[in-house]
Amino acid sequence: MLSTLFAEVGQPNCLVGHFDEAKSKGTETGGLSEARWLLGVHQKAGTTTLLSNVEELSMSPPSIVILTGHAVSQRELGELERTTRALCRFLPHGASLTFTGLCRPNFTGTILREMIEKHSGHRIGRDIQLSYVPLFWGGETLQKFREKPKLVAGIGAGAPSSAQEIFLSIFPSISTSAKLGAAEAAGLFGPIYRDVLRALEFELASLCEVDDVDYSEALDLCRQSGTDNLGLPHTFVARDAIASSIAISGTGGRSSMSVVRAARRINEAGEQKVLELVKNALSLCGKRFRHSRIAILGFSGLESPRDPKPSPPPIIRTLERRGAILSVYPGRDNRWFEAGVLSDGVRVENSPLRAASKSSCVLVALDRSDFCEISPQKLASEMSRPGAICDLSRVLEASNVERVGLFYTSIGRGSSGT
Repeated sequence: MLSTLFAEVGQPNCLVGHFDEAKSKGTETGGLSEARWLLGVHQKAGTTTLLSNVEELSMSPPSIVILTGHAVSQRELGELERTTRALCRFLPHGASLTFTGLCRPNFTGTILREMIEKHSGHRIGRDIQLSYVPLFWGGETLQKFREKPKLVAGIGAGAPSSAQEIFLSIFPSISTSAKLGAAEAAGLFGPIYRDVLRALEFELASLCEVDDVDYSEALDLCRQSGTDNLGLPHTFVARDAIASSIAISGTGGRSSMSVVRAARRINEAGEQKVLELVKNALSLCGKRFRHSRIAILGFSGLESPRDPKPSPPPIIRTLERRGAILSVYPGRDNRWFEAGVLSDGVRVENSPLRAASKSSCVLVALDRSDFCEISPQKLASEMSRPGAICDLSRVLEASNVERVGLFYTSIGRGSSGT
C-alpha cells in the first residue's frame, strides 16, 4: 500500500516481500485490488522495485526505511525481529527508520529500539532516527486511505518532523507528537472501538430477532433520531480484530479488557450466525443442508478484504461438509475463477442468475455496486420452489422478495413467510 502511494507521486522505492499484481484493470473491487493493479503498473515503469528479501537492499543501503506490519503475536514479532536484524547489518549512519502499524504502547520506544541498537550498533536519536506512524488499512480505496488524517511520533526532537516531511508527500494531513506511547495507544483505539461496536450491532440484531422487529427498520429510525454510528453487522472477523488481539494479548487475567474479550467472542461467532440463517431458510422450504442446492452471490463480509491471495470463505467449506450442493458468483474479482482456488465440487458462475439457477436458497453477500442486474423477479424465475433468500447485504426489499413467492431472511430480521 505505502509503496504504491509513494510510486503514485513519482517517488522511486523498493518493496520487499512477495506480492501479486492484478492481471487486468477493473476486474476486482476494493482498495486491495486497486493497490495490486497499480503495483504492476509501477513495477513495469520501474518506479517500484520488487525485492524478495531484505538482504538485497545491502547493495545500495537506503537512507529512508519504513517497516510495516502489526505486532500482534509471537509469530509477527519474530518476523519483525528477523527483518530488523537483517536490515541493521547495513543500516547507514543518519538513516531515518519509521515503524508503521499497530502495537502495544511503548513497543517502539523499548522493544523495537533495543532490537535496532543491538543489531546495528547505532544509537537511536544520535546516529539514526526512529519514528512511529499508527497506520491501519481496512480495505478502503487508496483515496479514502490517503485522506484520513495521520499522526507521527518519534524519539528525540527531530524525528517526528523528519518523518512528517517524508509522509506529507502521500498524506495531505499528518500531525506530529512527542508522546510516542500515546500515539501507539491512539492507533489501537479506533479499530478496537469498531470491533466492539460490531459486536453491539450483532447483539441488537439478536434483540430484534427475538422480539420480531426488523433491525434495519429500527436502524433507520435510530439514525433519524441522531444515533448514526450503528450499522449492519459484518459477519466476517474483520481486520479490526488485530487491534483487539494486541490489546488482549498484553493484559493479564481474563478479568482485564473484559468488554473487548466479549466483543471478540461475539464477532468470532459470525460464521455460525450465517450458518443458522441458511439453516432456518432451508427449513422454511422443508429442506436440510444435505443435497440442497445453495447459491452464494458475492463474498462481501465473508472473506478477508486484505488477503492478497483468495482463499475460500469458511462458510463454503462448512456448507460442503454439511452435504450442500454449491454454486457461487464471486462478483467481479477474476481471481476466484482461477483453477484450484475453490474446490471442484463448487460451481463457479460469471453471472449471479446462473449461480442461482435451480437453487433452493440464495445467500446474498454482494455490494450494491455489483447487484444492479438482479431483482427479486429474476431470482424467482431461476430458483426452485419453495425458495428462500438470505440477504446479508440488505440489498433487497423483504416485501418485494415475498411478493414474488420467496421466503426472505436476514440477520436482525429472522424468518418471514410468503
